Amino acid sequence: MIKIVIPDSGPLISLSYANALDLLFCFKSEVQVVLTDIVEYEVSSERDRFPDAEKTFQFLSKHAGHVVTEKTTFGEAALFRVKMDSHYQLPDDAGEVSIASFNINSNEKTIVLFEDHWFLDESRFKSSTNRVSTLSFIKNVFDNNLITKKRYAEITATLKSIQRSKLLFESSKDWRESLQK
Repeated sequence: MIKIVIPDSGPLISLSYANALDLLFCFKSEVQVVLTDIVEYEVSSERDRFPDAEKTFQFLSKHAGHVVTEKTTFGEAALFRVKMDSHYQLPDDAGEVSIASFNINSNEKTIVLFEDHWFLDESRFKSSTNRVSTLSFIKNVFDNNLITKKRYAEITATLKSIQRSKLLFESSKDWRESLQK
């Protein structure tokens, strides 16, 4: 099994804005989408404030089973604190810290989908972890003819218009073939 791990809500927000969440499921059936517990919390707790968060939550709920939530040591501690103290705010880098916790305990090949420059530091990850920016992920979907040129243009135009991360990065090309049908 190959896991696409979403360790921060940024990629989900971008894909949601661009009406492209379905791209997470256009690969082999044995590819599993994994959220860390922090990301699930970020998406579900903000859905009354942000329309994209509600849309993302609905999409993830619809695909429960194919999208799984992995508990992390950091997530369990931070979310316990949130539950006990209604004034406590998660740190801005909560997703990033949760992926470090997840990555330490994972033995499977992992593709980490990200938008934050924090993920560029390879020393934070095992060598079996492929880090792929959201834009590189979308480009790979297009390059493999899984979406039309028109849809690719619409997605990238939307992401540019809302000023999401323009980071185009992949730590290795290995991940590309592992996802194909």
